[in-house]
Amino acid sequence: MKKFARLLLVTLFVALVMMSTNLSSLVAQGQSQRNCAITTDQILGQAFTSTAGAAGGIGEAGLTPDGEDIEADGLAASVEWILANLAYSSVGDQQVAILVLDDFSSDGSDGSPISHGWLVMQVFDQLQQALPQDVGRLVRLYPVDIASEAGYQSELILPELMTAVDVLSVEGFQRFVVNMSFVFIPCQDGELAFDYPGFQAARRNDPTQSIIEYLGDNEQYVRTILDDSRISYIDETGFANTDAAQLRGSESLSQGQAGAAGVQRVPPTPNAQPRAFQSNDLRVLRLFNRQSLQADPIRDYLRRTPRDRIVVPVASAGNFKQRQPFYPARWPEVISVSANEGNDLRFWLPSNNGEISVPGAWFLFDDGEYQAGTSFAAPVVSMLVALDLTQNEPTCPVRGNQPVLAHGAFSNDFLADAVQQQCRP
Repeated sequence: MKKFARLLLVTLFVALVMMSTNLSSLVAQGQSQRNCAITTDQILGQAFTSTAGAAGGIGEAGLTPDGEDIEADGLAASVEWILANLAYSSVGDQQVAILVLDDFSSDGSDGSPISHGWLVMQVFDQLQQALPQDVGRLVRLYPVDIASEAGYQSELILPELMTAVDVLSVEGFQRFVVNMSFVFIPCQDGELAFDYPGFQAARRNDPTQSIIEYLGDNEQYVRTILDDSRISYIDETGFANTDAAQLRGSESLSQGQAGAAGVQRVPPTPNAQPRAFQSNDLRVLRLFNRQSLQADPIRDYLRRTPRDRIVVPVASAGNFKQRQPFYPARWPEVISVSANEGNDLRFWLPSNNGEISVPGAWFLFDDGEYQAGTSFAAPVVSMLVALDLTQNEPTCPVRGNQPVLAHGAFSNDFLADAVQQQCRP
């Protein structure tokens, strides 16, 4: 008996050493490139909100930036419609955990602004509560706080992610979805004289300060071009225009037709030249699109997931009218998600392109406000992927360490179309 106890202790010790060694190795690989996470409220404040009246009620003020009535025009996102029309597989009996990596630093109870993660979790809660009870029990929502005083750094987020997976594995979970509704940027950037700890310190003094303002770009100018329906795409050189009627799609499409065919954003003609920016050159786009962001310890971890576990990463594409998603959604291993308005009706104007497009505007939140963003579209895909993973043999499997829905084409495919095209045997 004593020999067995000693052997067990030695085995546990070796396992802990190996886990520590693997963690140290993964973190060390990311030391040369320190990436930091920022959320929608840090980029441009709470930019895409619309008051709906009393909490849970509908008032005349529930309007989009274009002045459309969200409820009357059928632009509100319905979780019941999502689950009835977008679920692409039957449900099995396997447990699945959704790890929600986000900023959970403030729930708003002390009067401070509610942090981004709690809004994302509200979308998850709405989706889970709409599931049949026996199905909802199969899916565990597990928040992983990316906020820390050291500064939202990927090498500090990674241990939290790994610990969550290990803790849940002890409980019997072997299938995971990792939801990342945030953007990675370099923690330091010499060209732009950017330092993330400095940005965080500035936000502690002024919680409303955005990274756009911090970098010296014109925040009002950014809001104007994001809201302008004549502007189709933005890149680092300028923006391209598309006819507003084409951009918004046919308003005569019925909800059923939209679900089947959809209305995508029409790209500019190939010879169309982007119109140069004014004096505001949007330096922030250079920060979002650094090639160095391809390297990251979290990406290394996702590529080295043990074969006895299934880990499917999902990320929001971003809200900046880009042809490509921001990182980490741009990593090849990650399913990138763009946003539609309402019940999969039409492409949401500020959304970056992603691989999969699902409703992300307009969700009604507990405070009685509608909000929009790819941050809220990613949970839709994460939940539907999780339901698929409850099957012994998922419809959309993971090949190697890459989900088949992460197919590398940022074409805003409707989920059903993407499943049909990518998930065949």
